[in-house]
Amino acid sequence: MKIEHEELESLIPHRGKMFIVGRISDADPENWTIESETKISEDFMFFDESVSGVPNYACFEIIAQTVAALSGLYAREHGLEPNIGFILSVSNLHFDFDIIKSGETVQVKARRETAVDAVSSLSAEIYINGARRGGGKLTVMEAVAGSEAQNQ
Repeated sequence: MKIEHEELESLIPHRGKMFIVGRISDADPENWTIESETKISEDFMFFDESVSGVPNYACFEIIAQTVAALSGLYAREHGLEPNIGFILSVSNLHFDFDIIKSGETVQVKARRETAVDAVSSLSAEIYINGARRGGGKLTVMEAVAGSEAQNQ
């Protein structure tokens, strides 16, 4: 399943310059896996002219938006509205680079490891131009209205 940038807007809450994920290159909401691609340019929100690129910490936001898209896809596939999510914890987040240069592509591959009610643990890997360069784990909680828990 491929989803271009314009369609992603219906799946995640970010707007304007804060909406940074380029597209979903592959997703399987039933098995809770997703891959995103984001091309870095000089108008990217976190672009820093002093280093001619984007600091590695911006990858955390790309991961978070990719995970939000996965949750939104799952909701859409089940006829539900996407929920707002909250990051509860981040662990083992690591990168073997400092700066992503303009023109490079960041790919995130994420999957849900476990879920209990509205709380999910996910792992994510970061690739720059196809080479694995980092990753980590995060725990998120969806603000679920009523008894519409999606993590079943």
